[in-house]
Amino acid sequence: MKEEKQAVALLMAPLLHLLHERGLDGEAILRRHGLDPQMVRDPEARLDAAVSTALLDDCLAQLGDPAMGIEIARHAQYNTFGALGLAVAAGGDLYSVLNRITRFHRLISDLVRTELTVDDATVALQFSSNTDHQPHPQAIVFVMATIVRLLRIRIDRDHNPVAVSAPDWIEPGLRQAMGRYFRCPVTETDHYALAFDKANAQQMLDASDTQLAAMLDATLAQRLADSERGSLASKLTLWIEQRLPDGEPSLTEAAAECCMSSRSLQRRLADEGLSWKQLVEDTRKMLVERHLRTPGMTVTQMAFLLGFSEVSAFSRAFKKWFGVSPSQFR
Repeated sequence: MKEEKQAVALLMAPLLHLLHERGLDGEAILRRHGLDPQMVRDPEARLDAAVSTALLDDCLAQLGDPAMGIEIARHAQYNTFGALGLAVAAGGDLYSVLNRITRFHRLISDLVRTELTVDDATVALQFSSNTDHQPHPQAIVFVMATIVRLLRIRIDRDHNPVAVSAPDWIEPGLRQAMGRYFRCPVTETDHYALAFDKANAQQMLDASDTQLAAMLDATLAQRLADSERGSLASKLTLWIEQRLPDGEPSLTEAAAECCMSSRSLQRRLADEGLSWKQLVEDTRKMLVERHLRTPGMTVTQMAFLLGFSEVSAFSRAFKKWFGVSPSQFR
């Protein structure tokens, strides 16, 4: 049976606000697509991806505004993103907020893969398709614009990304609107991305409550675990955690653990938007973030627990993930 592709209704309430502002009957438009206006006001209600794509195309035609996603974002609040929005509202430094979005984005949508990358100059949030269904450009731009809007509210009204990327096939009018809103050029790539100055990554959001953020992190982690229970990647992540102290496990060993061939395991992981190498790396990175909070944990101990045969190999991996060496990070 073909799995139904769904995403949560996080942009529906602000979309209705925009439609009403422009003199359109938003409820009638939603009903035309078989959607209950009251139901979709819940940001965590789940919608069929094909239906929401058709709805956005319809609204785009009605409004005639290529910047629709950005205009929807102007009506977004923290509660637009449900529990994840509250976790972002709790604040912390910029890196922590972006990392929280990356970790828990799957609570919003399985259609989009979110990745946080760090290099010598920037901290970047990257969005790419996680399935054969291409997310609607206006929906992705809505999320990007909302993140920047909330950062401008909580850090500084002139807080801008230093670089923005978008696929080369998006509408020129949308690309131009992105450049105006984000106040920087939009580079043509095969994905969407927001890059921020790494020098500002430790800048705290105003009115941050780190204790509340930690509590919400724990709640979201449990919700994510509940939502992914039964997925192959989730089960293998736990198995990898247990095996890493004995060295990096192989694809062949994992396939034997799952009672399938290596080729079948690769196909199953690909269906979840992953490769074996990526799953091992993601597991290691998650464990590093956990071990860094353990008082007295040494670099050598972390390298051992993550299955690295040499501390130097761990240090290279750490710098790839966080842009600095373990000692510099601490």
